[in-house]
Amino acid sequence: MSGFGACRVVRQRAFASPSGSKLVVVVWKSCGATVPDSTQASMIARGRTFSPESTPIFLSVREHLDVVVAWSSERAVRIGFIPGTVQVYKRDQRVGDITINYE
Repeated sequence: MSGFGACRVVRQRAFASPSGSKLVVVVWKSCGATVPDSTQASMIARGRTFSPESTPIFLSVREHLDVVVAWSSERAVRIGFIPGTVQVYKRDQRVGDITINYE
């Protein structure tokens, strides 16, 4: 029973900023039959290790979706979904000094 209620997190992709100093990490999360699957994104600094337990998420949407990430500059990133999502759980507009635009 030690795994009861545990979630499975599968890393999909990491998208580096133009200088490579930051990464947007996209994961799929599955927690069993009673909790809907989700797609989540976090931002980490280069050289840091992504951890689903300790890295804060800035985006969480229902279901497993393909996420398109395009950095406009070191301080701006655009995020889109294929296909468009039905339910958004969390969608921050900023992470530190980085602006996030959703399309």
